[in-house]
Amino acid sequence: MEELSRTAQKTKNAVRESALRLFDEKGFDSVTIEEITQKAGVAKGSFYTYFSTKSDIIVDEFLKIDAYYESWAAGNLRRYKTGREKLLAFTRAQMKYVRDVVGNHNLKILYANQVIQSGADKILTTKDRQWVKIIRAIIVEGQDRGEFRTDQDAERLALLFNRSTRAVFLDWCIRDAEFDLVKEGEAFIRDWILGALSHPLTSS
Repeated sequence: MEELSRTAQKTKNAVRESALRLFDEKGFDSVTIEEITQKAGVAKGSFYTYFSTKSDIIVDEFLKIDAYYESWAAGNLRRYKTGREKLLAFTRAQMKYVRDVVGNHNLKILYANQVIQSGADKILTTKDRQWVKIIRAIIVEGQDRGEFRTDQDAERLALLFNRSTRAVFLDWCIRDAEFDLVKEGEAFIRDWILGALSHPLTSS
């Protein structure tokens, strides 16, 4: 059974990697499931063992990313005392994973797919993502400790935090990874976002 599981995972990975390459080469809408399975060297029916639609492959990639975030947070966040430290540490881990594991090329494919798909209900921005839940929990803790502003609730602040962080990922994609994602991402949070989380804007 264990060997079968490894074989199944290998087949799923082959289908996913073939699909991502074809999406990049031809565009998401132009790629057929038959092309994906041919490129992967598997039977067409194998696709439906793991995915229902082509979009499921994009969702699966984001779920893999979130699974890493959840695992990292569970094993590491308790090492840090303050909300500021936790946000910086999580951002550093997040940026390292995307830079070193997901890669600039694949992130472009994922973002491009989310942009061209119609509707607002997308995996990239859903409130149910582990990324959102982790940030929201850190902000709640920071508010309870008096570190973060309380004029807006944690739900709203987490939305703004994650929206801002996506800007760094998008810029990295647009600029073809010309800057170090980890260094710039951490600096963006430290020098810009933490200030906004700590001090509400006041009118003069």
